[in-house]
Amino acid sequence: MDSHSQATPVPNPELTPELAQELAPWLALNTRTCCLLEVGGFRPTGDPAASHVGLAPLMDPSEAWPADAAGQPMQFIAQFNLQQAPWLPRALQGHALLQFFVGEKFIESSCAPETWAIKLRASTEGLTAREQPAFRDDPWLTKGFEARWLAPQQDHPCYDDSDMRLPGGMDEFPDEAHGLCSGRTKLGGYPKSLQHEIAFLRAVEDENGEWLPSPDEPVYVLQIDSEAKAGLNWVDGGIVYLGCHPATGKWSVHCQFY
Repeated sequence: MDSHSQATPVPNPELTPELAQELAPWLALNTRTCCLLEVGGFRPTGDPAASHVGLAPLMDPSEAWPADAAGQPMQFIAQFNLQQAPWLPRALQGHALLQFFVGEKFIESSCAPETWAIKLRASTEGLTAREQPAFRDDPWLTKGFEARWLAPQQDHPCYDDSDMRLPGGMDEFPDEAHGLCSGRTKLGGYPKSLQHEIAFLRAVEDENGEWLPSPDEPVYVLQIDSEAKAGLNWVDGGIVYLGCHPATGKWSVHCQFY
C-alpha cells in the first residue's frame, strides 16, 4: 500500500541505532511508511477543511447525514485532510478528505457495514461544515479537536501479522521488535493488533477443512486510536481499523480493544 513518490520516512523513534543494527536483517523485510496524526496540543487554524476529531465535518449542502439501519443519525468521529498529509497509502491517493461515522450498534454488531460510514471526497469545493444531529445513544466522543499530520516515519509489524517475514537464520519474531508497531491514529504502516491478527472478514473453510482468509479480505489502510483528549474510547483503549480491497475498492472496518 506504500506510495512511490512521497516524503522519505524518518526512522521509528522507538528504534535506537544499536537496536537498528541488531535487527537490520529483520527490518529489511518488515518496514513500511506511516503518517501519525497529532490530535490537539497546538494552536488550531480554524480551517473547517483541516483534519479533526469530533468537530463539524464538511458536507455537500444537499447531502443527507449518514444513518444506521434503524434510520438513526450516526455520530461523526473524524475528518482526515488527505491533501495536507505528507504521505499517503495508495488507496487514499487522489482523495481530498476521508470522514468516518459510526452508529450506536457499532461494537455490539462486530462492526457490521450498516453501523458505520466512510466518506471519501475528491474535493472540498462547495462543501460546508455540518453540525452533528442529535445522537440517541451515549456519544462515542465528547470533545472536538483540530488535528495535524506529523512527518512520515517507519513502522514495523506485530508478532502475529501474517505479512511479517523472518530472514534466514531467524526462527521466531525477535523480542526486541515488540513495541515497534505504532498504536496511534495513523495512515499506512502496519495495524497494531490488541487481541490477535487483524481480520476484517470471517475466514472461510476450504474443501480440506482448512480455514483461509476470505477472498474478499481487504488490505489494511489506516487505524483510528482511542483519542483521550476527545473522550474517544473504543470500549477499553481500543483501535478501529479501516481496510480497502484493492480490486473492488470496497471498504471494511474492524475493531479490537483490551
